[in-house]
Amino acid sequence: RTTAVPHRWDGRLSREIPALATELGTAAAARGLPIDPILQKAIEGSAKGVPADRAAAAMRLVVSQLDASHGALTGSAALAADTVAIAAGASALTAGLKDRDVAALSRSAAPAPDIIVGLRVAGTLVALGVPTTESVSLVQASLQAGRPAGELLSLPGQVQTQVAKGATPAQAAAGLARGAAAQSRRGPPPGRGQPPPHPGPPPHP
Repeated sequence: RTTAVPHRWDGRLSREIPALATELGTAAAARGLPIDPILQKAIEGSAKGVPADRAAAAMRLVVSQLDASHGALTGSAALAADTVAIAAGASALTAGLKDRDVAALSRSAAPAPDIIVGLRVAGTLVALGVPTTESVSLVQASLQAGRPAGELLSLPGQVQTQVAKGATPAQAAAGLARGAAAQSRRGPPPGRGQPPPHPGPPPHP
């Protein structure tokens, strides 16, 4: 794991920022947190000409969100040890989800990669105006129904389609969640979530 600002980034940071980025990144990596979100925030601030004090505050906020995400994921040892999951949780928190929402999604009965996608999708839904309760419910229901990552990623577009037809974001998400819950009660679609059939006996010569 990288524990300092990679040299390839140094020339892209304003003069005041590299030392703090290195300090925060090293400390974050020591706690098992990803450092890329911190570095990206540093580069973003430098590219926009943000004053050093504001860039420093933004980087510290990112670290705080990463810490909060890591804490919320501790119910799943696999997710809590996965820097991609921690970054996804932090992104969801940035969008407006609460620690308890990230924790609830982390407990979904789904593969870790799908939960990571679900965290990012939940954040996108909130950014589209879906209340956090409905966002979490929709993603949880979709995960419970065994929907793959590709279908999870389509949820924001489905919400937007329903909103274009006159539904509120909350109504659109609630309707999709009911559909996912109904699918979950029926079981996975044919061919998904079921072991392949045993081969028959070999033909007689």
